[in-house]
Amino acid sequence: MVSSKDVAKIAGVSQSTVSRVLNNPESVKPATRNVVLHAMKDLSYQPNLIARSLVTNSTRTLALITGTLYNGFYVETTTSIVNLATSRGFKTMVYFEEAMPLRDVIDTIRGNKLEGVLMSSIKLEDPIFHEIENSGIPYMLFNRRPKSGGNYVVLDNILAGEIITQHILELGHKRVAYISGDIHVSTHYERKLGFESVMNREEIPIHPGLFHIVDTKPDDIEKVTLKLMHMSERPTAIICGSTAIAFSCMDAILSMGLRIPEDISLAGMDNVGMASHHAIQLTTVGNSKFKMGEIAADNLIDMIEQRETVSQPRQIVLQPELIIRKTTGLNRVKEF
Repeated sequence: MVSSKDVAKIAGVSQSTVSRVLNNPESVKPATRNVVLHAMKDLSYQPNLIARSLVTNSTRTLALITGTLYNGFYVETTTSIVNLATSRGFKTMVYFEEAMPLRDVIDTIRGNKLEGVLMSSIKLEDPIFHEIENSGIPYMLFNRRPKSGGNYVVLDNILAGEIITQHILELGHKRVAYISGDIHVSTHYERKLGFESVMNREEIPIHPGLFHIVDTKPDDIEKVTLKLMHMSERPTAIICGSTAIAFSCMDAILSMGLRIPEDISLAGMDNVGMASHHAIQLTTVGNSKFKMGEIAADNLIDMIEQRETVSQPRQIVLQPELIIRKTTGLNRVKEF
């Protein structure tokens, strides 16, 4: 079995340097760290993580609690978090919110002595949040935040809702439908507030039949979309509370033989990578300059390594931008 002593010999460094690369990589010069990592790779060296954690009282492992992977946003953030954590010498254990009760996940994290928690599935008023805070485990929330307090990275979702709604109204649409996910989570609740704010400011009534809160499973979104499109006075534009909702909505509209945006405009929020695909070209709002998952992971690792006592929570709010593509256009349908 290859040992750390063998790695040190091949890399031309001391065994303590190999240990520091494994346990505290930031303390090793990048050039030296790369030499050691290459030696590990060449020798197929697998460190004994259990023994190391007993010696150092550190697992250098994060827990990521995330949403289902049929939502492209969570695919992208999971990838970016795992890559960022790996680059900083941390492993990531991924838990999906629908696979097991959240409290069981938290108990598992405590039992495995994981060093920090990244979480995207918190609700506005969620008792589990207080358990996480009181546990003493460093944590960062992303995409969603609790009603008050906490460490988080989010988009300014009220502003995002306002920006996309203003864009639709400026194209001449007045009969606007809105499809939202669960309003007990901050993203959908705040985006809904932004939509309502602009509609009220412009004195455009929000027709009850045009506003829907859905389970974000594709089948449920398809049912709501078809219901909207079969109305005697159907909407001329649909705003969706996320890109994932917009994709399912788009699929349902196209299945009817309708054209986007000629027959109906469609917009989403989040701006995941697939939104820019040439076959989709979805108009949306998001932040293209920063990766939310990377920011959350970076901040969490800083908290762990600095072992800081947080007097003020880390709260990072990213500014949304409008990305106009091909799914929105001027209203050419006669308003009723």
